[in-house]
Amino acid sequence: MILEVKALTKRYGRRKILKELDLTLNGGEIACLLGPNGAGKTTLLRALAHLASIQSGEVSLDGEIIDFKDQTLRRRIGLIMHQPFLYENLTGLENLRFYAELYQTNQTGEALKTALERVGLNPSREDPVRAYSSGMKQRLTVARALLHDPDILLMDEPYTGLDQQGCKLLNQILIEEKTAGRLILITTHELDYTRQIADRFITLHLGRIADEFENHELSLDRIQARYQAITAPREIAAQEPK
Repeated sequence: MILEVKALTKRYGRRKILKELDLTLNGGEIACLLGPNGAGKTTLLRALAHLASIQSGEVSLDGEIIDFKDQTLRRRIGLIMHQPFLYENLTGLENLRFYAELYQTNQTGEALKTALERVGLNPSREDPVRAYSSGMKQRLTVARALLHDPDILLMDEPYTGLDQQGCKLLNQILIEEKTAGRLILITTHELDYTRQIADRFITLHLGRIADEFENHELSLDRIQARYQAITAPREIAAQEPK
């Protein structure tokens, strides 16, 4: 599976957020998208999930240009954004049952319990989500995103709210999904955790892909230095040692 983005442009008013952006993503790969606040990371994920319209450019999957009006395609995408899209007055199990019906997965109660078990929430399945901690809500959001067995996972800051155990569990899940051939794109500032699982790092800066490298190529210190050299203001970057 290959997802190709060509000359993607997105504006909000007169401001260009994405500027003729080119990007290629592969199935069976975890790609980590880096970038400072305002770089366009969330906008890119929203555009790929068709939650935000684009002004120009195209997105293709396995060589065929994507028609985002095709509901079949949209069901192939699992999405985690800053908004968890959970119903606070429903239990964890009821939330998954609602989305199972929405996605038309026909999953049974046992399958939903298994999904909750995978993210460590089965003991709390009958509790209302309003009683969940922020980390528990994030775990439930992960279960929701995976519920319909998507081919493509787009995750915006998926480690948000998770404790160390939750981050390790998420990494385990992402490795399993990668092994199953999923195409995974995540945005995060949590390099300590993404270094353990990412195949490739991509830096988005000023609306364009500014850097790209394989995970094994650089140490954590060199990744941070390289990122800083690209994203720091020029007067700061000029003071950095060569």
